[in-house]
Amino acid sequence: MAVPFAIANAGFIGGIVICMVITGASIAGSNMLLQIKRRYPDSETFGDLGFKVFGRAGMVFGNLIQLGNFCLFMPCALRFCAEALQGIGSIGPLGGCTDYYVWLVAILCLLTTQVRSFSNANFFTQISLVCIFGMIVCMLAAAFQYDIDEKIPAHLVGNPETDLGIMVVRLASGCTVSAWAYVPAFLTVELSACMEKPAEFKKSLLFAGGLNVLIFLVVGSIVVARWGFGVGEVITITAGVSAWVPGTWVNTLFNFFQLIGNFVSYMLDSVPLCRYCQRAWAPSFKDTWSVSDVLRYLGYTLPTFILALILATFTPSIGTLLDFVTALTTPWVTQIYPALLYWKFLRDSESDEGDADSGKSSQESRSKRPEMLAVLFVLLVGCVSFVMCSVKAVGYLAIEDLRPKFQIGCSGWVLWESA
Repeated sequence: MAVPFAIANAGFIGGIVICMVITGASIAGSNMLLQIKRRYPDSETFGDLGFKVFGRAGMVFGNLIQLGNFCLFMPCALRFCAEALQGIGSIGPLGGCTDYYVWLVAILCLLTTQVRSFSNANFFTQISLVCIFGMIVCMLAAAFQYDIDEKIPAHLVGNPETDLGIMVVRLASGCTVSAWAYVPAFLTVELSACMEKPAEFKKSLLFAGGLNVLIFLVVGSIVVARWGFGVGEVITITAGVSAWVPGTWVNTLFNFFQLIGNFVSYMLDSVPLCRYCQRAWAPSFKDTWSVSDVLRYLGYTLPTFILALILATFTPSIGTLLDFVTALTTPWVTQIYPALLYWKFLRDSESDEGDADSGKSSQESRSKRPEMLAVLFVLLVGCVSFVMCSVKAVGYLAIEDLRPKFQIGCSGWVLWESA
């Protein structure tokens, strides 16, 4: 949905280079987690790896950044589902109030949490993949079939903004899209734990990362070449393009794919979060599909669901929430923390091997230099990504021209709105 926005704000060359660097660091960071997971095969979660390497503090911090992201992204997914449903067509009594659509889709989102495990969600992830390709086809079809009213050509590097502050923040917004577009580290440990051969997960990382770069290169470049710098942060809000007017076939089809894809996204976020709650509150849960166990598990999922529903309804700007969640968790989970874990893992491995044979120790030390350079690369990219995501989040609040409208409630029961 936001790939063209990344290219428009970072430039044709700049956007692709940023995407390649961040995607490469994300692949490397996930592979580091995978190597630690193979050393500790009994670890089933991101927090478990933190415990193995850094002790209890590592487990707490790992759970905080991973599960904190899941918990705070769920209201975003709820809102995105509601906006997609509303984009397909207005439902009589619900009118134009997005909050009503949030409450409508909330029940279906709650039901998706009941899959319990990623192995049970496999079918739905395949549906999500179809939806992604469906949205790609819709964007390309719209770009070739519809023109924009006033086209502002995008730059090769950077963007056309004349104000330095706005230009920098918009460049940072392009980096932010690349930061959250490919985030395998969030589920590397959990997904590899479901595989008979966890080492094979590396192939999936490379394949998915390659597809991510290809989408930026092809879809982002083509759409921006046709519509220029004016593409919206979400493609359907692009001003001056009649493709995204309610009732057009491309708008309806795109929002349908977006709706299903966000349902699956909500489901995948809820699986580890709800499982964590169940293990914390009822470690002896039998995990059967009897009526009593189904109702019990539903109860374990309710607190996070209720929190998501409250935040989706009463957060003045869901985009601002997403910006800060991205800045405070995504670079940490995908690059910074995996690099720190792997650095400590390598140091501990050296200590275990001892210095019995100094010649052998020196040779092994040299052989690990590429790994340490990889750690440094991933850590550096993660830190820069954190800074850029933070600049975007703060900049969109501080600069009036970029600041979104804040409102709680709908027409008839507005609780608060910005001037």
